[in-house]
Amino acid sequence: MKFRKPWLIAICLLVGCGSTSPSLTRAERDRLPLDGRQEIFDAENDLVIALNRADLARDQLRALKKAEDDLDDVQKSCERRLAAQSDRIPHLRKVIRAERDYLEARGDVAEAEVTVAEQEIRIARSRLDLVKQRQLVRTGKAPSASLKTYERAIDEQEAKGKQVRSTSMDLRTKAQGLLDQWKYAEAEYARQTGDFDSGIWLQ
Repeated sequence: MKFRKPWLIAICLLVGCGSTSPSLTRAERDRLPLDGRQEIFDAENDLVIALNRADLARDQLRALKKAEDDLDDVQKSCERRLAAQSDRIPHLRKVIRAERDYLEARGDVAEAEVTVAEQEIRIARSRLDLVKQRQLVRTGKAPSASLKTYERAIDEQEAKGKQVRSTSMDLRTKAQGLLDQWKYAEAEYARQTGDFDSGIWLQ
């Protein structure tokens, strides 16, 4: 996965990318005191980090979907291997079912993590907007009262962030329980079939 280049993001932010966020020209930014320029740079960097985390979350979701799709091939391969020992196949299917349940749950977690990451982007954008507006106020191009709108936006986005993170944690807890069930099913398969050396999870 290729990470976004900070300077490309910065250019996009400077030209606005079609958004209605506060805008400072390059000349206006250059005239800001060092601490003002640094504050903007830090907020832009936080946005770049949030964008990269969202990319990673989407990669993880794609990987889990592929693993789930590949499980059918794993099952077919294992059943062919056990063709001469067909009494083991029902036990095998229990393990596969447990693994599939776990992967589906992990997929739900991955989807929730994408939602979390996208919300973190919104939060980072809101914070960047506030930083820019603060500099506009500082230079006399905007009234100080205008900051309240941006502060409220951050509060709203952070509240949404808290909610989606809570949902993600609940799904993680569910997935952990299904992981335990999958591992238990593997252990039961080995105990019931005596297939300790080449358990189907090693395919």
